[in-house]
Parts: sequence; structure tokens; C-alpha cells
Amino acid sequence: MTKLLHVNASARGEHSQSLAIARAFVEALADRRPDLEVDTLDLFSADLPEFGTVAADAKMAVFGGQEQTAEQKAAWDAARAVFDRFAAADVYVFNVPMWNAGVPYVLKQWIDIVTQPGWAFGFDPPPDTKGC
Repeated sequence: MTKLLHVNASARGEHSQSLAIARAFVEALADRRPDLEVDTLDLFSADLPEFGTVAADAKMAVFGGQEQTAEQKAAWDAARAVFDRFAAADVYVFNVPMWNAGVPYVLKQWIDIVTQPGWAFGFDPPPDTKGC
């Protein structure tokens, strides 16, 4: 089974050309791949969690090896649920309209949520350069 996450970043619903193109692509792919499981995430109706002060403090508590408050834990768990849906996919299709010469704000919010260190990527401290 191959899991595909289709991320719809258009606010225009059935009037969206980018959504129509993405749907046609996903349908054609599904016709060729009967093992394909499609999960569609509509960012404008997804009720993404806020990643503000509480979530940032939760992240820093994790990095610092400190206990999170109940409020921080709830914020971190909400962000983790969004990441887990992203990480469960093997293949991704994004439809992204032009939005004031950039990308829709909800797409940026979603990217900010799923790209947490330790989840989406690892990190190491810089090497010791004292002897250089």
C-alpha cells in the first residue's frame, strides 16, 4: 500500500484551477496504482493548531530537557498530530495557487508546524573548531 497525501492550499474550493489539476493528476495516478491510498488535506478547513508562544515554549522545553506544562503539552501534541499525518505518507501532491505573489498563509503555517527539528529533520551541534 502506498499512501499519498494531497495537500490542497487553495481557498477557492470548486472554483480552484489548481485543485482541479491536482485532482485530475491524483485520479489518473490512482487508476494506474490500485494500491494507492489517498488522503486529502484541505488546509483552509483543517483547523490547524496555532504555533505561537505556548507551542514555541513547548518546543524549547523539549530541547532543554525540561518538563512541559499541561498547556504546552497540549500545544505540542496538537502539532505532533499534524506532523504524524504528514509523515504517514509516502508520496505528496500539493496544489498551490498564486497568492499575492507568494503562497497562501495556511500553507506556510502547515510547513512551520511539520518542520520541527527532531521530527522532520535532525540536527547536530557544529563541530569543535578550536584547533583550526
